[in-house]
Amino acid sequence: MKLTTVTVALVAALGLCACDQMTAGEDFGPPPGPPAPPSPDLPMTAAKARLIMGSHSNTCRELATLKYDMHACELKQGNPASEEALRTELRDLRWNLDKLTPDEVAARCAAMTTELRKTPKPRACW
Repeated sequence: MKLTTVTVALVAALGLCACDQMTAGEDFGPPPGPPAPPSPDLPMTAAKARLIMGSHSNTCRELATLKYDMHACELKQGNPASEEALRTELRDLRWNLDKLTPDEVAARCAAMTTELRKTPKPRACW
């Protein structure tokens, strides 16, 4: 009985030492970031812009729609506007928002939407 108890204790101690040695020398690196946002096919639409924002707040989806509307306005005026650049901008925005708390996300989207709404809309886009 004594020998069994000592053997079990010795095996457990050796197991713990092995675990400590395994993790002591390994660098696991930073935790993985959020998953990549969706990348819808071009041409962009307002619906695809909102899709990129995913499950973020309505304010963020409104921001994406507003950014698309501004892009479409540039096209209506005959100005060059890259759909790929718009998609990349929205994906980058989503990637950065995914790292924040829901309250921070809502605040950031609200502030950006307010700023964009201050931009005058050209007559050709009404």
